Amino acid sequence: MSDDLAQLTGEIQRLKDIEEIKQLKAHYCRCVDTKDWDTYATLVTDDLTLQTDGGLQEGRDTVVASLTRSLATATTVHQVHVAEITVDGDSAQAIFPMQDYVNMTFGDKTFTIRGFGHYHEDYQRTGDGWKLRRSQLIRRHVDTEGELPTAPQS
Repeated sequence: MSDDLAQLTGEIQRLKDIEEIKQLKAHYCRCVDTKDWDTYATLVTDDLTLQTDGGLQEGRDTVVASLTRSLATATTVHQVHVAEITVDGDSAQAIFPMQDYVNMTFGDKTFTIRGFGHYHEDYQRTGDGWKLRRSQLIRRHVDTEGELPTAPQS
């Protein structure tokens, strides 16, 4: 294979990988918003780590259980925008600008978050395609409405 053809083939693969990662992130967001936890679990690695305002969660099963519990009564909308993605062989790093809407109900009270920031993420190529391995949400700005319920005073 000529050097030019090898270079073109490599560039096509890099662009294909970037598009697959963008599609994966869109699918991931839709799964969270629709609470499709079974499909969500297929999009991430077994050793997934997720760091959000709620803390650090490690391991796919732990993350899925935590999200299932914490978002059970919530309505969410996640939007991600044009990403910075770097592919290095079978791993990739991405920064996705984001905004999210999270509306939670606690009895008769509602609490709403509108967040703006970035997802900092690592992806891993597997035999089943690209999967999310690490995600850290850093909100740069948050608007809230309502109030979180307080714990009873003892």
